[in-house]
Amino acid sequence: MSKIVYDASEHPVNAVTVFQANRAEINRRIQVDLVAGQNEVEVIHLPSVLDEDSIRVDGIGKAVIFDVIYKPPTPIGKGKDSAALKQLLKKKATLDSRKHILEHEDSILSSYSEKIDSKDVDSQKLSQFLSLYQDRKSALDLELLELQDTIKANDADIEEERKLAKSDKRSQKRGVTIVIVVLADENGPAELSLSYVVSSAQWKAQYDLRASISNSQKSDTSISLQYRASIWQATGEDWENVELKLSTASPQIGSTVPSLRSEHVHQEIVYQNFAKSANRTRRSKSFGGPPIPAMSRFLRSSGSAESEEDEDVGFSLPAFMATSQTVATENAISANFAIEGLSTIPSNTDDDSQTHKVTIAIIDLNDVSLEWITVPKELPSAFLQCRVKNTSPYLLLPGPANIFMDNNFVSKSELSQVSSQESFSCSLGVDPEVRVTYHPVRKMVKTVGGLLSSKTTTTSFTQNITLKNNRRAALKRLIVKDSVPISSDSRFKVNVLVPKGLEEGGPSSKASSSVRGPTQDVSLGTNVSVRWAPTAGSESVFREDGVADNAEGTIEWTCVVEPGSSQDLQLVWEVVAPAGVKWTKS
Repeated sequence: MSKIVYDASEHPVNAVTVFQANRAEINRRIQVDLVAGQNEVEVIHLPSVLDEDSIRVDGIGKAVIFDVIYKPPTPIGKGKDSAALKQLLKKKATLDSRKHILEHEDSILSSYSEKIDSKDVDSQKLSQFLSLYQDRKSALDLELLELQDTIKANDADIEEERKLAKSDKRSQKRGVTIVIVVLADENGPAELSLSYVVSSAQWKAQYDLRASISNSQKSDTSISLQYRASIWQATGEDWENVELKLSTASPQIGSTVPSLRSEHVHQEIVYQNFAKSANRTRRSKSFGGPPIPAMSRFLRSSGSAESEEDEDVGFSLPAFMATSQTVATENAISANFAIEGLSTIPSNTDDDSQTHKVTIAIIDLNDVSLEWITVPKELPSAFLQCRVKNTSPYLLLPGPANIFMDNNFVSKSELSQVSSQESFSCSLGVDPEVRVTYHPVRKMVKTVGGLLSSKTTTTSFTQNITLKNNRRAALKRLIVKDSVPISSDSRFKVNVLVPKGLEEGGPSSKASSSVRGPTQDVSLGTNVSVRWAPTAGSESVFREDGVADNAEGTIEWTCVVEPGSSQDLQLVWEVVAPAGVKWTKS
């Protein structure tokens, strides 16, 4: 039998398909020279995160695959130093201790020499000390110098040993071997296609949304959407100049149709306080009541299943992450994106973790509807929102989006999943070309009534709002929101006087059965309409632009403001209360 060793670490990957479910499918084209008969091709240094059940080998040409054998990586202790490294670290501790002793001895010798006074010591003893000092000082300096060289050499050995340990750890990430037994009719070259799935790789969608807002009546608003993928992989093998594909499929996840379990209706079991129950038991000397349901057996059963799955692996691997996938394309299963050209995605290491971004597509979207919304009572600014139809053939997956308006960064947002021909909304931030003025409120109080009727105090409020369009294009839909208070006491009545048409019933009252005015639009002229804004729970809450989240008592104007024009709005409302009874808003 001919044996051929193929080192995967020395040969590049041919193609990669990255899934969002923490997996990637790798394809290698292996060129070998076969001899007639049986050949054994041993592919070494494959990723340790390789899934054994995913291995697929195809023979190209006359090569016939006879057998495929999987050899798992040899497990090693995690976080443990080698025996050689331990010995070097022990030697370093001994050398450092000896250095400390010598330095301390040198310090004592120098300190003692400084304390000797030649006036108090006879010349003979001084001569003896100087001779001793010279000999001992020279010996200490020489030993310290040699010791420093020894420590430096030992530190270099430690660094080298750690590099070897790091290299071993790196090679442990590529510890799988696959043996392919191939039958050949004659001598000659052959090509094998090896595919396998690895974990520790995934991709996520992200976007740059650039809006170009029309500044004239002739130009249209357009959206340019840069659809990108952020790819992360730590498989242990670099992907250099590979054909890259991205997929939303979930291999080996959710392939089995789930089954339902039976549910039973029974009397609810009420558990009493333990201490009270114990006292009652001691007093009555009796026991009874329904037993606690045996939930533990369900927990044990579930836990056993998880343990069996872990044991089936045979060696320690990063867990395959099962994530819910709810995407739909023409085949109703997944979306796939082929990246143009060749891509290089190196594997992350323990010291270096980074993501790599590739462009899926740059999409021009022209079916755009603009809407300006302002709540001047809270903030006198107009927020620009756009509703965009995805006219491209691409499925837009959930992901973060950087929003730009007229080449200026506006904000960050989150894009939900959008299929082709579906629409989505996004905020483009504050539009500085639209000026909103919320004038000071005018208040007036008067008391009416007398002999035949009870006196009442009427407090009226007048609020003026001015809108100015400084753009060279019309604001075709500008929504202005303001509010009036809701009466929570039947003695107080709130009436809306202006705009006309909303006074019927007034805002809803929690203390009475009165019903507020209609939620349909009331025309105030050619370019302005008004209505009570729909709230959660109302019949008209669902609109084309989504679900309203307005508070009770919210009034909503819809305006069209021509370029360079202004629009004045007015809100007048009053509170009628018994004379002498004070009221307040909260």
